[in-house]
Amino acid sequence: MGESSVFLTRILDVLLDGGDHIAFAHRGRSMTYRETFDTLRRLHATLKSEGIVPGQLVAITGGNAPETILLQFASQLLGARVVHIDEGRSDLLELLEVDHVLTTDPEGPLVTSRVARSARRDEETPLPRSIETMFSGDGTNLVCYRDVYEEMARTTKPNADGPQRVLLIAPLSHPIGNRLTCKALLAGDTVVLHERATGTGSFAAANLAGEA
Repeated sequence: MGESSVFLTRILDVLLDGGDHIAFAHRGRSMTYRETFDTLRRLHATLKSEGIVPGQLVAITGGNAPETILLQFASQLLGARVVHIDEGRSDLLELLEVDHVLTTDPEGPLVTSRVARSARRDEETPLPRSIETMFSGDGTNLVCYRDVYEEMARTTKPNADGPQRVLLIAPLSHPIGNRLTCKALLAGDTVVLHERATGTGSFAAANLAGEA
């Protein structure tokens, strides 16, 4: 794997190799692994053209939709740090001095940049060595993960009984829901995205998965 992030390398591999198997089911629509890879590639190109560069802080807002997690991957492929901002915590956008805000809200723009747009670079951005995923917590506290995702990529294998359907009732903006989704994709499973739930639902999903 060299010095590149094991997690990002594995995610690209499983999405590219998953073919016509369903990666996401959400609101009556489904996305195959191939379609998910193509969507990630388009989002990556869009974010690159918007000037997202290594080291910047990108905030992601929105509900449980495939694009929420794909915006995370696309930003991290560009070397950016990611923070998921939960509903009602828009105050953190100013407090954290984020460089860009990404949203899956169809009523708003995909990218809102809070810094001058960088000159577009035509060269390929190498895969970063690691990723940083943060989540808004109580007050001004943030939950931050780095090595957890790398270790998950090293240890998660496809289920011996074949692809499974994983019902996600935890928000993707919650660390538990986020990790469960990433683990399911790494295993080649289908993630059935439920509408955003309260904290109770998040812990229920964690207990069922043995991750509490």
